[in-house]
Amino acid sequence: MNYIFNSNDRRSNGLFMPNLKDLNIIYFFKKILSKKYALIFISIILLAIVCFSIRYFNNSSSKNELVHNNDLESKSVDNSSAQLFNKMINEVTSKKAKLNNVILTNANIGIPVLYYHSVTEPATNEVIITPEKLKAELTYIKDKGYITLTMKDLKNYLLNHSLIPEKSILITFDDGYMDNYYSAFPILKELNMNATIFCITSNLDGNYYLSKEAIKEMSTYGIDIESHTINHPHLNKLTYEDQLKELTESKKTLEAITGKEVTSIAYPFGDYNEDSIKAAKNSGYTFGFTTNRGLADKDDNFFKLDRIYISSTYDMDTFKDVLTKTKK
Repeated sequence: MNYIFNSNDRRSNGLFMPNLKDLNIIYFFKKILSKKYALIFISIILLAIVCFSIRYFNNSSSKNELVHNNDLESKSVDNSSAQLFNKMINEVTSKKAKLNNVILTNANIGIPVLYYHSVTEPATNEVIITPEKLKAELTYIKDKGYITLTMKDLKNYLLNHSLIPEKSILITFDDGYMDNYYSAFPILKELNMNATIFCITSNLDGNYYLSKEAIKEMSTYGIDIESHTINHPHLNKLTYEDQLKELTESKKTLEAITGKEVTSIAYPFGDYNEDSIKAAKNSGYTFGFTTNRGLADKDDNFFKLDRIYISSTYDMDTFKDVLTKTKK
């Protein structure tokens, strides 16, 4: 700023008063912008705006991550507050889109997670379904416009609010019988459907339970291979240490076969307790699936996700009712 000595100033104070025109802000900016550095000045302002935006969105992402991590560590007593907060977030961020005539959404819809067991002839009990009947049910699902999700799809939707088809569904099989490879796998490929198999890892010999080679082939194709413990025990009757072993070692076994991360555990018989959930968290799982009937949604405790049991005794009308009328 230029200073001048003015004969009218208070000389006794020994002051140099500023030229008043330099105190005019409008004049100051006009002076700057009239020079050759005007473009640089504007560029700096734009860069500052971009940096602020990036920092804002990064902070938003960090907050979402913190919310999720805190939710995983919280006890059931905190669920109501967490669910209310998540509901508020979902209402603000929910949106829809359309891709190849499929409506996509990240709203808090309920997702049916069907679970089967053995697939073979003859169906001697309710947990054994014939290949013919399985194909009829899966074909109905496909014809009605349902899109089968992978576990990665589910994780991105529940944790990151990613878009999924408005009519999403998960197909799961418990225990990991060898007939899942011989009977269910060809049907899934024919219908171009995703599925998850929760495997018992104690005897992967290819006779009663899946072989390692079958697991590897299906995993490579895109079938999710997840854990159903080592020995299929009633977890709620075991000590925490024994539960931790069942969950940790089965996870490691399957990951060594597939080369992929195992993120989900289906509790055998649907039996679990707080130690089971603690063991699942400490073993590195993201989800725990129960046998409680209901739909999986964002308000759920992610280690208590509901599913829908499909008995081989259901006729098609019963199957349709169970699929369409089950509520969150």
